[in-house]
Amino acid sequence: MAQTVAGSFQSVNGQVQIQRAGGATIGAAAGVGVNVGDRIITGPNGHAVIILNDQSRLELGPASSITLDQFTITGGATATRVSLFSGVMRSLVNAASGGAPADYQVHTPNAVAAVRGTKFDTAYSENVIRPGYQGCEKYTDVSVYQGTVNLAPLGAPNTGEDVHAGYEATLPCDKPPTDAGPLSMTGAVSLESANAGGASFAGAAPGSSAAPVPACPVCVNMTTVTSTGGGR
Repeated sequence: MAQTVAGSFQSVNGQVQIQRAGGATIGAAAGVGVNVGDRIITGPNGHAVIILNDQSRLELGPASSITLDQFTITGGATATRVSLFSGVMRSLVNAASGGAPADYQVHTPNAVAAVRGTKFDTAYSENVIRPGYQGCEKYTDVSVYQGTVNLAPLGAPNTGEDVHAGYEATLPCDKPPTDAGPLSMTGAVSLESANAGGASFAGAAPGSSAAPVPACPVCVNMTTVTSTGGGR
């Protein structure tokens, strides 16, 4: 069966592999296509940037693993679903033609991050117990830079909490997400901390930020954000 091409690698550093849906494993390189169903894995020092056909950008940090589950464009509207199994991924989501918001979701083994904005990090870690989360060994972190992201338990996707620009939150196991706190202040893992090798996968105690969630700031138009570039 022919594979659906969803985009291609813009840049690759370190060890990055593609596991095709048909079973073949190949090395990634700039210009190599990415298909729906591909699993992409970065090594301990790996880093990759993928540009999808709608000009959305996915940036993978070290020791990360994703699968591109869905990428469809219907009537100018894009629907994208990415599964993140480990590590951290930054998403810069483009708008559909006419400025309509894209249907973009990141699924981890315990959470769903549904985009209502443009630029955010999703990180997933397991097999470690963070302080204050006795008995829990699965964590999804979301750090939002532009727009708003709804973070919800995988088993209850309609019960999520909005995380606004400038804030981060953690969803432990199958529990509701913690109160959002300012970026880099709650122990949530971001792309920068992972790239620097200082990702605090131990995290912070729940509710340690105790920061209130503000009303949504002026949400930046997706098309404008994407046109300025997806750099860190």
